Amino acid sequence: MSDTAKRTPAIELAPDRRVTTRRVLTGARRGAGRLHPALAAAVVLAVFVQVYLIGAYVFGAGAGALDAHRTVGFIAHGLEVLVLIVALIAWLPRRDLALSALLALIGTVQISLAGEHRWVGGLHPLFALVVLVLAAALVLRSRDRPHT
Repeated sequence: MSDTAKRTPAIELAPDRRVTTRRVLTGARRGAGRLHPALAAAVVLAVFVQVYLIGAYVFGAGAGALDAHRTVGFIAHGLEVLVLIVALIAWLPRRDLALSALLALIGTVQISLAGEHRWVGGLHPLFALVVLVLAAALVLRSRDRPHT
């Protein structure tokens, strides 16, 4: 028997952990990069729903419209925070990270202003417009980003 016939190739029982970890992290970053604009678009949609609901309340739809406005507002805020978390996981470019952080921050301030004094509470709808612009900017910026 020849020397090569006697040797059997080594069996790899477990893959190299570094390679597996790198693949998992790369996959997570890629998935988060794809999820980020979808979440930002959901925030844009939520703001439009908010405007409709508060308009319905003002024009006499009743307390149910205001309750729905509050509920959708808390959902929108959760989405804003998720936009930031997903941006960090995807490790997006600095400007996108900054816009995502600003979206979460302004969204938090915006919610806190809802129950304030009349004049200060007037900033609540103004900040909703800022949230809308930030979320839309993130969606538009994602179109220019390469998706691998």
